[in-house]
Amino acid sequence: MTNKLRFSAIVGSLALAYTVSAQQIANPLSNLAGDPIAGSVLCRGGANVPMTVDAEQALPLKLVAQLDCGQPVSLLSSTEGYTVKVRTADGKSGYVAWMSIAKGEVIVPTKNVRQPAVIKDGKARWLAGTEGSQRFYSEGLEAESLTVNGVTVQVSLQDTGWKLLANIAVANGGLQAVHVVPSQITLVALGQVKKSLPYQQPQKLRTAVNHQILWTEADAAPSASGYLVNAGYRTSDSDGLNRTQNYLAQHQVDVESKAEFNPHSEINTVALKDAAILPSGHISGSTWFERDGKLQEMILRVPVGDLVYEFPLSFNHDN
Repeated sequence: MTNKLRFSAIVGSLALAYTVSAQQIANPLSNLAGDPIAGSVLCRGGANVPMTVDAEQALPLKLVAQLDCGQPVSLLSSTEGYTVKVRTADGKSGYVAWMSIAKGEVIVPTKNVRQPAVIKDGKARWLAGTEGSQRFYSEGLEAESLTVNGVTVQVSLQDTGWKLLANIAVANGGLQAVHVVPSQITLVALGQVKKSLPYQQPQKLRTAVNHQILWTEADAAPSASGYLVNAGYRTSDSDGLNRTQNYLAQHQVDVESKAEFNPHSEINTVALKDAAILPSGHISGSTWFERDGKLQEMILRVPVGDLVYEFPLSFNHDN
């Protein structure tokens, strides 16, 4: 064979091999013969993995479902990109990032499991990682929400520089009416010595300058003591932030709208009132407490019916 003919044969063989290889890379799982390949969902730091309608997973994501860690899936086909088409046991199909799939493996699910709500001696404590405890943002303020026996209490706490202002909402999802008495709400400063900060009667604040009632110098956040550390549940920065129904929002909007707030005549429009909350009803309002120096760790206790809801809160003062 001449060198020219030998070279032509080599080029032809390489071209054929390249064509077959390119087809395999472009669609390695397409046109599967027999049963689809089994796989499991891998979570790399998050609580679940998005399955989208489109292979490109363009923003904003068009979700089919959020897949749990360890959830078994069937691999149907892949694209030239970074996703693979999968089908869940309940028949849903969509695209998942390749890096979130364990091909041909079945791994142990690692779903977050919440522990029961912490209730002791007539007190229910907000504790991240337990049933009914959530945190969320309400009009820019970080708030805590605790639901027990269908009754939800939500709180946020602010330092006005003069008084401490607690925004409180109560929603009754139970079967019987529950009572709320603002003067029974307590705020305890935690330090070397625990100190109960006196509740301020709204009518006694009527002589205050407007901004001294609603002005904010600092906002409280959930205290570190309110986070549960256990092997069965991992909290995350997004835990609960966008899933909780917000009963505080309208009250906070009303407070913000009081730019010309007149405490002599309008304090009752924002103050939390004594109330019997019927099933499916809810109330919200503000309460004030005496301020005592540079505050940090605190416990806000809100009696509702025959249960006291406890919220650990913390101020992080920069000066």
